[in-house]
Amino acid sequence: MVISSLVVETMPDRTDDVARELALREGVEVHETNGHKIVVTIEADTVDDSHDIASGFIGIEGVTGINLVYANFEDDPTLAEAGTR
Repeated sequence: MVISSLVVETMPDRTDDVARELALREGVEVHETNGHKIVVTIEADTVDDSHDIASGFIGIEGVTGINLVYANFEDDPTLAEAGTR
């Protein structure tokens, strides 16, 4: 399992709408909003899955930026497989 924490920046008048949309996405948990920033975590099976989920945020109307704060990916099975080659 990969756990990532991100700050999603939004247009100020769209923050609440973006937070609601993020909360509907599988693997995403919204923790708080602060001004035009939203703190979220993503839980995914692999780093690639986490990246795909986060990349989808930019398609939400009102999102202006996505910043990775923290990622724990030691349990990603695809990385373990890559290390055995």
